[in-house]
Amino acid sequence: IYKTVRIFIEYVMRSRLHAMGVLSLLAFTTLVFPPIGYLTGAVVGVVTLKQGASEGMISLLGGLALAMVLHRLNGGHELSVAMMAVFWIPVWTIAALLRTTQSLRIAFQAAALFGVLALFIFYLMSDGAPAEWWQNVVQDLFAEQGSDALGAGEMLLDPRLAEVLTGVMAAGFFLGLVAMLLLARSWQAMLYNPGGMKVEFLSLQLGKNSVLLGLVVMLPGLLMGDEVPAMVPDLMQIWMTLFMIQGIAVAHAVLEQRTGQKGWVMALYFATLFTPIGFVVTMVGVTDAWIDYRRRFAEMK
Repeated sequence: IYKTVRIFIEYVMRSRLHAMGVLSLLAFTTLVFPPIGYLTGAVVGVVTLKQGASEGMISLLGGLALAMVLHRLNGGHELSVAMMAVFWIPVWTIAALLRTTQSLRIAFQAAALFGVLALFIFYLMSDGAPAEWWQNVVQDLFAEQGSDALGAGEMLLDPRLAEVLTGVMAAGFFLGLVAMLLLARSWQAMLYNPGGMKVEFLSLQLGKNSVLLGLVVMLPGLLMGDEVPAMVPDLMQIWMTLFMIQGIAVAHAVLEQRTGQKGWVMALYFATLFTPIGFVVTMVGVTDAWIDYRRRFAEMK
């Protein structure tokens, strides 16, 4: 797999036309299999990281243009391809920022801001009532299927789930941007700086200011109780996801120091993403700005 990925990235980085061609094929394939979009975003990211913002944007626009042509020839509409730019322009932005600052902290904070922007846009689209919007979407889906199981005034979607879906969506958008950026950074390191991406990620420190900003956002919820605006818990989901990443970096580094076994590291990632341990890892990320777990465990050797 490593050799295959390396050959793929070397091909992408061979020239502007190679990058555009790969981007166009990946973008076209994304319409059929959406997860491929992560690879497309990562290609945009690696070109930008290595060759600069201008070259990254040229490759992005050229690739999208070619994908539009392919889609049109297959009877589709160009707009469905153009909409992909909504996802890949943020990746280009944070990759350009990372190239300029050489700071994952700044890049991740910028990605979180894109998550906040997506949240605000969604609130505008739903007229400030996202929970009702989700209920209507689910009801419309059942209506299109001709379902007569829904009684008058009955809600198919649990109201508690409807209230958190918007925050989950925004946090997922942010996490997707981070995933594409890290994939691009790992590809860059594979060709030009072996092992560099791992060192960079494991030393991630978001800082006290990021923690305090989240606490300020949380304050209305503590003071207002049930009267807190719906957007506050949604913003907190983005903030918690940001510090979950910080916690993963800290826990990964500590496990490397104490065990050196990849099995424990893989278990950490699985448990963080799919079990309640993720909350503990997030709290490790939040408190690390003051405690510095990596230094303390290193001193215990």
